[in-house]
Amino acid sequence: MLLRLALSLACLTAFAPLAHAEKPYLNRLQKQMLEDEKVIVSPMKPTNDSGVAAMAVAVLKAPVDKVWPVVRDCEHFHKFMPRAKKSEMRRKLSDTQMVCFLEVSMPFPLSNLHSEVLSTIKQAEGGWQRSWTLREGNYKRNNGSWEVYPYGDGGAWSLLVYNIDVDPDMSIPDAILRKAQTGSLPDVFTAIRKRVGG
Repeated sequence: MLLRLALSLACLTAFAPLAHAEKPYLNRLQKQMLEDEKVIVSPMKPTNDSGVAAMAVAVLKAPVDKVWPVVRDCEHFHKFMPRAKKSEMRRKLSDTQMVCFLEVSMPFPLSNLHSEVLSTIKQAEGGWQRSWTLREGNYKRNNGSWEVYPYGDGGAWSLLVYNIDVDPDMSIPDAILRKAQTGSLPDVFTAIRKRVGG
């Protein structure tokens, strides 16, 4: 359980940076699942078929302006994300770029995971995207993004999309890593819901 939670947070600073953010297409069944506060997790093929890649989507019953700061402001992750031991915004390079640091507590006998990533912010289809790429840390790869879009009548709710493409530098078989990661992503969304209050 601890390993599963820690691996989920290890990917918070990860996402393959997208050329441009695109709101995912949702069919009627998916929309109903999301509106029932389910999290839809779709495993993806990781870069070089090593590590973990996935997309997770959820609806939060709060507007974009409440959800966006929670996934944008990396320095606060240690206050609410599962297994986050330390989080910092180390440097603000511009209004759209910053350097973020995250340390994740891992169960014995594994060493904690840590990464410093370059985060880039941009507007996306009426919402926002924060994507990142690894600068340094004990990962072979740590890329990803958070995207937040208006959802529902008048945009009263938010569609939250999380993409990951990560490969921790540790001796855990990919099959176990992938099962742990995809199984624990709903815990990350639960933590965000509690932080947002919606």
